[in-house]
Amino acid sequence: MLNLHRPNLVKIKNILLRQQKQVAEQLKSIEKEDPVTASNLVPEASESGTESWLAEAHGKFTTLKKDLISLSGGITKSLAKLKRGTYGKCEKCGKEIEAARLEAMPTANFCLACSKKSPK
Repeated sequence: MLNLHRPNLVKIKNILLRQQKQVAEQLKSIEKEDPVTASNLVPEASESGTESWLAEAHGKFTTLKKDLISLSGGITKSLAKLKRGTYGKCEKCGKEIEAARLEAMPTANFCLACSKKSPK
């Protein structure tokens, strides 16, 4: 496992758990706010521009939802790595991910060097 001190690992785990909770709350909120899934927010069909407004709003909510689901997956993956003792190992080169990088971005899967090499 990464050469982070135990207090730093506990700090990272707490950050991940807090982020996981926030993402779950945001996903619930999106479900309520999306005009297509939240029937009480749908404007009357006879209003001008309703269909295009619904499509645009739903598209934005769908994109945000996908991003949050992806983030949730990264958080879950990082928490599982912490539990297994494999957290902090670069998935590309196998070297340790820099401690400062993990503290800034706890879901990082690559060291800084590999991250810069990888195509976006």
